[in-house]
Amino acid sequence: MSEYNTLYEFDASWKVTQLMVTRNLDQVQSGLQVTFAQAEQSITLVFECIDDPQNIMELMDFQQVVVSEESHAERDFSTIKVELFCDTYAEFWCDAVTKQ
Repeated sequence: MSEYNTLYEFDASWKVTQLMVTRNLDQVQSGLQVTFAQAEQSITLVFECIDDPQNIMELMDFQQVVVSEESHAERDFSTIKVELFCDTYAEFWCDAVTKQ
């Protein structure tokens, strides 16, 4: 069974104020830059090599977002899980996440 270390967590008091998807013409996978804001605070995260970009629109109206890293993974890619709790559950995986 996989174990996960929570890296970032946002509840419904946070809102997405900027969402930018990038994709190089010669690549299949996409990148994503998201700015979360709450009152006077904002955090921008950059997600690299997203495996399923169709779920990212759920970020616009979430109740909770959990970004976690799979610990003791036997692979070198897609070890970051982004869970989106809204009216339904959605998730996507990526290779890395960095804070800007």
